Amino acid sequence: MAFLTLNDESIYEGVSFGYDGDGIGEVVFNTGMTGYQELLTDPSYVGQIVNMTYPLIGNYGVNAIDVESSKPHVKGFIVRDYCEVPSNWRCEETLAQYLKDNKIVAIHSIDTRALTRKLRKNGTMTGIITQKMPTPEQILSLGEYKIINPVDEVTAKEAYELNEGGKYRVAVLDYGLKLNILTSLSAHDFHLKVFPAKTPAAEIMDWNPDGIIDRKSVV
Repeated sequence: MAFLTLNDESIYEGVSFGYDGDGIGEVVFNTGMTGYQELLTDPSYVGQIVNMTYPLIGNYGVNAIDVESSKPHVKGFIVRDYCEVPSNWRCEETLAQYLKDNKIVAIHSIDTRALTRKLRKNGTMTGIITQKMPTPEQILSLGEYKIINPVDEVTAKEAYELNEGGKYRVAVLDYGLKLNILTSLSAHDFHLKVFPAKTPAAEIMDWNPDGIIDRKSVV
């Protein structure tokens, strides 16, 4: 059993299938029919609990390839129907085990359609997933929750290079970078060097890049 409580004090009762703990974050929804593993590891979802509008999630499991960063960044995961027995030749483990391994709380068997309608009407809301009915202190904490310094949480810890044989040298500032962006750039003969978000301009220019990409994907 698990509970999702929103900052308007509405409570949704469901079943826990991730980490056995509590998780607080901004509750948002995603309309994708596939790609839940890419979503979980997308840095732009840092600090958020994601509600999936597509009902059946987990049916193809999880693998080591379909990721957008080195680890998941969501605070929680909400689905209507969780598939306990995935079927896909690339599957390496179940979604539930992946969430447990990464200490991410998750809940299924709630009315995700009703939740989505509420979020569409009210905008992003703060929520908490708990294993038991939330305490008054946990409900109070919903009004105080804020995502603080998300870029610091998701940026690279140190600079690294990719596709070093590429013709053009391109510096990429990591404000919450998805791996798919780097893959696409590498395919165009770019020698990439990824820099942490707060790297001084002089250090970047010392590398003598032909171009710089600094689009912020988190904030």
